[in-house]
Amino acid sequence: MFNELYQYLVLHRQVSLPGVGVFQLERKPADVDFANKVVNPPSYTVALHHGSEGIPAKQLNWFADVLGISTSDVTDRISHFASNLKSEIFSGKKMQWNGIGTLSKGLAGEIRFEAELKDHQAGEPVPATKVIREKAAHTVRVGEQEKTSEEMIEILQPAPKKRSYEGIITLIVALLALAFLVWHFMQTGLGNGTGSKQKVQLQQESLFTDGNL
Repeated sequence: MFNELYQYLVLHRQVSLPGVGVFQLERKPADVDFANKVVNPPSYTVALHHGSEGIPAKQLNWFADVLGISTSDVTDRISHFASNLKSEIFSGKKMQWNGIGTLSKGLAGEIRFEAELKDHQAGEPVPATKVIREKAAHTVRVGEQEKTSEEMIEILQPAPKKRSYEGIITLIVALLALAFLVWHFMQTGLGNGTGSKQKVQLQQESLFTDGNL
């Protein structure tokens, strides 16, 4: 019977024995060991809770399927097993349930349970190293909508200003026009000055000619 009780305990986390109590497989969640930089896996401990006198229907049906008998026969068999176990304990014997623990009589006449399966880790510790993923996208809830972090960056970050080429073209045209005007002024000014000088020289020559006459 201990084998069937063990199977049910592992599968359903608890098993009831009338007059003895409820054996529960208690789970301790995984925790982080910051000193050693590891994550410890979940651990399990079997505990005995006194006070249960009945057998749940779920347990009866499971045993009926496994043993191939009716639920009423299961009730009789489990009750008979629990009664014999209790008598052995109160007579002063220590009853060993392999893989689970030891049942004995306490100083106050109660059934004392010493767990063999205690803080049993379901796996090995794993390194608690921080993994940094650059540009990793994640979901952000904005009001009633969900957006990715990349979408929020695009929304919140101002769009880069486009470089204006119209102003540059206008400046180049203005500089070219100014250069043309300067060039034109220089060409026109030089031409007028030469013509005036030649005119003055001709007038002087004519005066000297008249004087000789």
